[in-house]
Amino acid sequence: MPLHSSQPAHGNPGSDQAEADRRTARALAHHRAGDLALAEPLYRSALALRPRHFQALHLLGLLHAMRGDPAGAIPLLRQALEEDARHGFVHSNLGNALVETGQAEEALATFDRAIALEPGLVEARVGRANALQALNRPAEALEALDAARALGADMAELHNNRGNALRALDRPAEALEAYDRALARNPNYASAHANRATALVDLQRDAEAYASIATALLLRPDDPGFLNTQGVVLRALQRPEEALACLDRAIALAPGLADPHANRTIALCDLGRHAEALESAERALALSGGAAAHRNRAEVLARLSRHAEAEVADREALRRDPSSGQAWNGRGIALTELGRFEEAMECFDRAALLFPGNRGIPFNRGNAYRGLGRHHDAIECYRQAIAIDPDYADAHWNTALSQLALGQLEEGFRSYEWRWRRKGSQPHRHAASPLWHGEPMEGRTLLLHAEQGLGDTIQMLRYIPLAAARGARVVLEAPRPLHPLLHGLPGLHAFFGLGEPTPDHDAQCPLLSLPLAFGTRLDSIVAPIPYLAADPARAAAWDRELPGGALRLGIACSGNPEHAGDRYRSIPLSLFAPLLGEGVEAFLVQTQVRETDEAFLAETPGLTDLRPRLTSFTETAAALLAMDAIVCVDTSVAHLAGALGRPVHLLLPSLPDWRWLLDRSDSPWYPTMRLHRQARGEDWPEVIARIARALPSAEDRIAA
Repeated sequence: MPLHSSQPAHGNPGSDQAEADRRTARALAHHRAGDLALAEPLYRSALALRPRHFQALHLLGLLHAMRGDPAGAIPLLRQALEEDARHGFVHSNLGNALVETGQAEEALATFDRAIALEPGLVEARVGRANALQALNRPAEALEALDAARALGADMAELHNNRGNALRALDRPAEALEAYDRALARNPNYASAHANRATALVDLQRDAEAYASIATALLLRPDDPGFLNTQGVVLRALQRPEEALACLDRAIALAPGLADPHANRTIALCDLGRHAEALESAERALALSGGAAAHRNRAEVLARLSRHAEAEVADREALRRDPSSGQAWNGRGIALTELGRFEEAMECFDRAALLFPGNRGIPFNRGNAYRGLGRHHDAIECYRQAIAIDPDYADAHWNTALSQLALGQLEEGFRSYEWRWRRKGSQPHRHAASPLWHGEPMEGRTLLLHAEQGLGDTIQMLRYIPLAAARGARVVLEAPRPLHPLLHGLPGLHAFFGLGEPTPDHDAQCPLLSLPLAFGTRLDSIVAPIPYLAADPARAAAWDRELPGGALRLGIACSGNPEHAGDRYRSIPLSLFAPLLGEGVEAFLVQTQVRETDEAFLAETPGLTDLRPRLTSFTETAAALLAMDAIVCVDTSVAHLAGALGRPVHLLLPSLPDWRWLLDRSDSPWYPTMRLHRQARGEDWPEVIARIARALPSAEDRIAA
């Protein structure tokens, strides 16, 4: 705060007035020299002579503020303004004290009075921005700071605060530039180093963030806010145990600080300690009870996939602060997860007004469009997000998913390569080796490696003969459960398990990059069905042992419960009951069953549990060859049956995986597969009823 002096506002020049003026002048000299201990008693002695001495009241109030006592400053500054309200800088100093004591609404009005009196007072405009930021109005705060810059303000605090506003608007790249400008003006500005770390975390530049927060802690080692930020950075670096220890230290230093409790919640989630995480979230909420605490709790609930509760928590945040762009955005995300896409769009519209330039809002709107099946609109939204941040990996990735769903395979598989840059993605285990792009490999060794689920791996095995045809000596890294299927696969020289020693090779290619390497288009999908085979002896044994005469129907109702989209694809086994009529012998062809399905399986005649006999994928393949038809959800069983060329009826949710495309009942990946799509709002029994009508009748089988 600058030390402004002024003439006394009133009083006749007399001995008391003159002496009060002299004492105030001497105090001001000490004040400017930084000797507050000598200045304070002189100000007080001046006020003892003239209790309404404007300058002494103002400067003593300012002294309290400089000592970190804004509450003590406020009554003195108010008294000064009662004596003379014409000085903008006094209103500005009062505004600063009001912000410090949590009275941001009154502060905002105070700064407005200061600016009305002195439009060129840049300190008032900076202070006004601080009040707006405290009121969670970052867009207006940024406007106020830019107005101060236009007047020539260039202090480190302005740039630091401008960074805070930009970060609150989810514009981290611009925030980083602002923090760097602050540090260029004051390299020892500890808060700017700490804030710079938060922007770098937003930009997924976590190693740099760690260096910035380390610098801040060198300057202020026991600052609980900085320790909180260090915990956030350690989380981003996937070091949750260290993050938790850091946050616990921050809490020990400042038990009443809510943010470390909130971030501790997320660190505990990272460690899978969800019960403790929820307790920590509740403690954070108890400490603040404001909109931000409810928003933070909503974020944690979302990470726990408790989206209905997250939506309620964000509604509570918005009840307290309707201007919370984060809460509008978060509620929109929760509504998207709940399938309430139109309501989600309204939330994103509100968030966009509060968060102009926020990359996440068009991205999230794109996700809602995907939920509505409007993939062209989704792609346009993702491109808006990428225009804001060209390195936004999730936006590139979701662009790929929509392009692939639309059948734009060449463009889609190019965008699909962004999967490696997504935060939290599995590491590219062989990235140090040259990537194969489909070029001739005469006599050289090509390492292909699985990277995703068993079904994805089965789908991409079709490319191995093509790679061998380009001269490659193909070796494959694949999950061990699939190894029995790989014997005799044309073009495959050798295979080994994930994490086992990697043989020497000249180039490598992840399996899901093979469609790009081969320039796959919708009309050129490799489909030499079947491209996998079962052991002929085992297949013959299954055919002999299973009852004849009836329709042999294989059923798979659920997949891996840890799959991110499992709640959309897996359905109760009991819903398949309409398929189990007369003339049908049904067999469960999956190896795991949910506890909720066990009772139905045990008490249903005509549905045989094959789990005890499905000891390997080879055995499952042989059993599938013995089936007349397979009805299944989107799991590895569907891919295996399709690769074997079996008749498959696949149940797809209203938002299916990209590989099943849109609005078609066939699959170019698996020509013997028939797709049965769930319309939006349609229940699964209606889909299964359509499958029942599509299955061959007894008369059809006799005629065949």
